[in-house]
Order: sequence, then structure tokens, then C-alpha cells
Amino acid sequence: MAEHNVATVESLYEAWSFEGLPGLVRFLDPDIEYVNPGGAVEPGTRTGLDAFLAAAESTQQSWVSWRMFPERLVAIGDSVAVVVRYEARARSSGIAVEGRESALLTLRAGKIVRYEWFHGPDDALRAAERNEPPSRRDR
Repeated sequence: MAEHNVATVESLYEAWSFEGLPGLVRFLDPDIEYVNPGGAVEPGTRTGLDAFLAAAESTQQSWVSWRMFPERLVAIGDSVAVVVRYEARARSSGIAVEGRESALLTLRAGKIVRYEWFHGPDDALRAAERNEPPSRRDR
């Protein structure tokens, strides 16, 4: 199960890079929860596929380009913590930015039911470890 979840998350990021938001739909549960951290352009939780896509589209409007490159994927129970390197170019100023952040994706029946991202590269792994009983961790 853990290997399948990691493969699904890898495929999601690949689709996001090459197909944009329409490429994500096949990986997402219709009732997905999308959680943005405080300090995000649109903080808070949204529920449902349409809400996920609308929030992601709204965020992407600020950028001419935004690419994510997963650097590390760690399966913990039904979740996958991902460290992501990103490269982007701002729409209004043209300034290029890059950095690292993380996300915690929870899967059920092969679909992503929760996508929570964090500003720090280690935050998703810490969140997963806090929420998962030690006996269920896949290392």
C-alpha cells in the first residue's frame, strides 16, 4: 500500500507539471480537503474537487509559471509526506523565485482525499508523525 501511495503522489506531481490543473482530477477524490497554511494567499480549508481546483487556480493567477519538483517522499500510514522544490516567475514583476516547501497527502482507495501544504520543507513529515500511531508507520 505504501509503495502504491508514493507512486500515486509521484504521478500527481508529474501530471501537475506537464498537464496543469486538469491533469490532477484523476488522482483526487471528489470530496478532497485542501488545506492552506496561515500566511498563504488563501489560507484555510476547502472541501470538494471544485473548491480545490478554484483555490489552486486562484493561487496560480499570481504566477506566469510555477513548477514543483518532489525531492523526497515518505510514506507514513495512509499518507505521503513530500518535500517539494519549486521554481516560479511572478506575473506582475517577472521576478523569479525558488524555494522548498512540503505537503502531506492522504490517500484512500488510491485517491487523494486530503492535500495539506506547509511553508517549511520538514513540516509535513512532522505533522504526519504526530498524527500516525508508531505501529502504522512505513519506513
